[in-house]
Amino acid sequence: MRIVPARNGWQWLMTGLRLFGRSPLAWIAMVLFYWSLMMFANAVPWIGSIVGTVLLPAFSVSFMVMAREVEAGRRLVPPLLFAGFTRNRRELLILGALYLAALVMTLAVSMLADGGALARYMLFGEAPSAEEARSGAIAWAGTLAMLAYAPVLMAYWFAPVLAAWEDMSAAKSLFFSFFATWRNWRAFLVYGAAVSLLVLPVLLFFLVIAGAVAGFGVDTDLPDQRRLATGMLAGAPLFLALAAVLIASFYASYRDIFPPPSGESAPSESPPPSQS
Repeated sequence: MRIVPARNGWQWLMTGLRLFGRSPLAWIAMVLFYWSLMMFANAVPWIGSIVGTVLLPAFSVSFMVMAREVEAGRRLVPPLLFAGFTRNRRELLILGALYLAALVMTLAVSMLADGGALARYMLFGEAPSAEEARSGAIAWAGTLAMLAYAPVLMAYWFAPVLAAWEDMSAAKSLFFSFFATWRNWRAFLVYGAAVSLLVLPVLLFFLVIAGAVAGFGVDTDLPDQRRLATGMLAGAPLFLALAAVLIASFYASYRDIFPPPSGESAPSESPPPSQS
């Protein structure tokens, strides 16, 4: 682990853009494949969300493998989406279970501000009452939840990849991830500002595209909800691309703070080529 200059936070995002630019369509397809899997999982009440959350660390390692493959000049292939399940699975599952518990605790903390309105909305989709919305309690609950989630995010930023690639235990990976982000707070502050500069224009562009398609679609007889859904679908590739760039930038931050030993080459996770 090393401490890097603040300006490196900007370079992480630039590296993410560069890695995405090497294979944009493949990146978008991989992110879409993953989101589709999560949507199918979440269709199963309770169990799907729990399983998806527990498996999140392993899938995050899969995306780090993808970034490493692109960096090494290799192709992205569908089996890479499950490459994160090949090493240290037990610790990754433990990380997933702990992450689920941390999310529950974060929502529990938010209940101190609004009596559970935000938690009920997140867990059961129960919309807050008009009185709760007007009181501002939900805004305070959201702020409290974000403050409680900040150390969780720090602990999990590098933890999955440290567990998988450095063979660390779940506890050790969480410890190293937390202090790596804490000691590099300047670079992460710059990174956060850089991400904001990227996300805001993309969000505005998405809203313009979605609004244009929803308002001026060819089939104007569609119900309002379907027109809105069509507009959002038209802008979806922007969010898929943005997600891929951020994923690649996560990899860049990891390799910057936890560089590989000198002379070590990145092993291929791709299937071996067929022999003719």
